[in-house]
Amino acid sequence: MFKPPVHRGMKELDRAAFSLIVPVMALRVPTQSVGPTKQTLMTDILKVPKLRNVVNDTTNSNKLILLDPAITSPVSASLALQSLMQENKWEMVAHKITLDYSHWSADEILKAVLPDASEAPTSYEQIGHIAHMNLRTQYHEYRKLIGQVILDKSPTVRTVVNKLDTIDNTFRNFQMEVLAGEPEFVARVRENECVFEFDYSKVYWNSRLQDEHERMVKRFDKGSSICDVMAGVGPFAVPAAKRGCLVWANDLNPASHEALVGNVQRNKVQGRVRTFNLDGREFIRQAFIDYIKQTGETGTVKLEPIPKSASASKSKKDEKKEEEPAIEVRSRSFDHVVMNLPAIALEFLDAFRGIFSSLEKTVQPNLPLIHAHCFTKCLDAPERDILQRACRALGYSEEKYTELEATVHFVRRVAPNKDMYCLSLRLPSSIAYAATDESEDASAKKRKIDE
Repeated sequence: MFKPPVHRGMKELDRAAFSLIVPVMALRVPTQSVGPTKQTLMTDILKVPKLRNVVNDTTNSNKLILLDPAITSPVSASLALQSLMQENKWEMVAHKITLDYSHWSADEILKAVLPDASEAPTSYEQIGHIAHMNLRTQYHEYRKLIGQVILDKSPTVRTVVNKLDTIDNTFRNFQMEVLAGEPEFVARVRENECVFEFDYSKVYWNSRLQDEHERMVKRFDKGSSICDVMAGVGPFAVPAAKRGCLVWANDLNPASHEALVGNVQRNKVQGRVRTFNLDGREFIRQAFIDYIKQTGETGTVKLEPIPKSASASKSKKDEKKEEEPAIEVRSRSFDHVVMNLPAIALEFLDAFRGIFSSLEKTVQPNLPLIHAHCFTKCLDAPERDILQRACRALGYSEEKYTELEATVHFVRRVAPNKDMYCLSLRLPSSIAYAATDESEDASAKKRKIDE
């Protein structure tokens, strides 16, 4: 209904410039008649968000009911309003409303200052107290003003940053510029009943993936074993452990690994999670062998319950009754492998070729279900594109991609011609036991020893 004053081209925010005085008509009524009158005149009264339509009058016995701006005199009022005025001898008086900067939304302010009034860059991802914007080039000279407006209009935001470049594939972070607020990058986020803390300037976090994190974790049964290759700060690893899974979590980025360790402790799942700071391929090849060795002949690992805070009001007997039984993990290998690095995760599938080739014949581990997040620009046939790329990485015949035990799940659209998917693929036995140079060397050495 009302719009702020236009200051096209403003680059430094001047809050006082957005004050506006609006003349309206008001109905002067006795205080005790305000409620019934408002019910009768629902179509006549002023209806503006964040604005009261009943204000004090100069006398204590009366109130002013503010009317719709379309009503400029008794003649332009509805018949119901005219009738009330005549019956009760109430009068219509002029009134002024003062709207200042606090009244307007971020969208309204920005549309009043930016060159193109049809749109305003008000969208952002919120990570704890941080608002992360990804401003287009045309807004560069207005970025500080935009950041300050977002800060002013977002009660839970204390820092506004703008992404300066693309995500680095090695450590999955990006350069950012503080647009407004304090340069405080340590964020605290709650997701899937877990608490995560990390330095957002050094690690990767995407709040838009919360549903995907939850979807994946729900696929993990209690007692499952999980290999999280690109674990980041733990959005899959920590809730999976809370769910009752044994997790080996790795990330190459030292800052991510440090935050991962902290989040494991913060959520009290250190008895269920092992953390690593290795290259992804190195981790995959070593983790499977180490896991099989550590499970021993029985292949059973027991997970102790997550410790609960002791309560002074409970007796030791009551606390003992509430103790949960240990969870048994019976897999001889990892049940699930998670690779959440969409830009290059499919390329890491080559690390699974021959992963069981060096094992003794008496050891028969289960074949893991691999979940690899990936991008595709082949929007007309995304499943075929993703599966064929997976085949190339595995060393599996592309022509036989339909024979793979696999599903492709749409996650989200990241750009007009680019989508994110999750490939869930059962590792083919022919790939897991494929001969490699290392396995052939090991076989040759064993033959010599036997001879």
